[in-house]
Amino acid sequence: MELERKLCQIFILCLLAAQQSGAEVTQDNTVAASDTSYFFYQDQSYPRDCKDIQDQCSTKNATGAQVIQPDGYDAPFWIFCTGDWTVIQRRSDSLIDFSRGWDEYRDGFGFINANHWLGNKKVAHLTNQKTYELRIDIETESGLTGFISYSGFRIIDEFNDYSLVSVGRSNDTLESTITWCPTNTIPGNCNRCIATCADPSGTVDCSNDCGDIQQTCICPPNYLMDGTNCIRQEDCGCYKEGHGVIADGVSYVAPDCSEQCTCTSGVLTCVSQSCDQDATCKKGNGVRNCSCNEGFEGDGLTCTSIRINRDCYDIMRYVSTESGEYSITPSGWTGRPFNVNCNMTIDGGGWTVIQRRVQTSSRYDFNRDWETYRSGFGSYSRGFWIGNEQLYYLTNQGEYELRIDMVNRYLSAYHAKYDLFRINAESDKYKLSGLGSFTGTAGYDAMTHQHNKYFSTRDRDNDENGNHHCADYYDGGWWYGPSPGKQCYQCVLNYMYYSTYIGFWYYLPGSDYLLYTEMKIRPRGAN
Repeated sequence: MELERKLCQIFILCLLAAQQSGAEVTQDNTVAASDTSYFFYQDQSYPRDCKDIQDQCSTKNATGAQVIQPDGYDAPFWIFCTGDWTVIQRRSDSLIDFSRGWDEYRDGFGFINANHWLGNKKVAHLTNQKTYELRIDIETESGLTGFISYSGFRIIDEFNDYSLVSVGRSNDTLESTITWCPTNTIPGNCNRCIATCADPSGTVDCSNDCGDIQQTCICPPNYLMDGTNCIRQEDCGCYKEGHGVIADGVSYVAPDCSEQCTCTSGVLTCVSQSCDQDATCKKGNGVRNCSCNEGFEGDGLTCTSIRINRDCYDIMRYVSTESGEYSITPSGWTGRPFNVNCNMTIDGGGWTVIQRRVQTSSRYDFNRDWETYRSGFGSYSRGFWIGNEQLYYLTNQGEYELRIDMVNRYLSAYHAKYDLFRINAESDKYKLSGLGSFTGTAGYDAMTHQHNKYFSTRDRDNDENGNHHCADYYDGGWWYGPSPGKQCYQCVLNYMYYSTYIGFWYYLPGSDYLLYTEMKIRPRGAN
């Protein structure tokens, strides 16, 4: 039978495809004592063939360049193993000339990891130490592959011209003996579980029944079965560069969770994604994905806190140390969570801002009615009041301290701090029922004169001052009431708007008139 041979390999014992670096096959292809320090066997007893190596290293594949010394041979030498098969010839191109003389065929030539002839002298010693099986693998120019095996193979010594004395071919003709494999397949051991484009790991489709067949045609490395053909994995419909083929019905998530790809009926769909700021990209139960951090719940792309943050001090402890706007739910609050501004920098941080005013060229009116002061108004940049109802729940879920930061008309900054601050419910007119000891740089405890006063607005006169409706007169809601030397207040931070001031603090060093105010609270003793 005439064949266009592209590749011909002759093995004794077994064949598996492999490539590794190796030594040149020459008359001097023996192993010096210094070479053995790189070899698995480092004593004076060498294995006789690749089968010996595999047997003595049962947990390791012997494929690659190895050292053996057959019985009666004068020195150990390098060979190439494919599993427990010893390669005696390989030829796949014309780089090595096989038109050689007697001495070269006796001693061997080429490179053991590529095209080579091991050498008749070595083969004779190998095949005369026990019974060997011979296998020849062939690939044609068109890509057709096949193999033929013989049950007994032996040649004798140089005195008898290295005669082939035993082959033991089990069939009479090449045509009935050789097994041909289709294009893109190679001979190999039968495997019941077949890797396919839909099942690249080969763990699902295990319906193949090998029976008594030990050798069959299989897909080579980086090829997968597609129907009855082997194709490159890159040609599978769900191939993802850098990862490989994604099984049908399976999702793949990029190592940084920035992309998720899903294979559906051979079609790959990929979408970009990003983990929530309160989530981490990690692997769990064998699957990588965004996972919400402890204290949060969700799908990892969106996470919400499962703990109730009652104020900005909770936010600082459990969520973030950055100043900004956050959502809180005070104890007892039955409405939806509401947003507050948190100051995380001043005096240890954790402050919930309840009032802020800034004197600017753009007037922002604090002369509002009862309902507006009840629910709150404004914005952090222009000026705001948190809302008396929110302030009641905040200051009654524990003991809170108050800090007031002020800047007077000469741009000098001061602050007043009270170690207790509490207001009563609306039924008690949001009375300022708790105001603790004063400290700070403001010089004078002006706020103490507003202690135990009711809250008043332009439409609710609760100031108990018979001469004035203070909130209406001074255009702002506050805890007004009679005080020494003043009919309505010693301090008022929600004062009428003037082009040169927006608040007043009695006896403040330098000037009583204020250009900036900010009131904030946090749990007492938090710092």
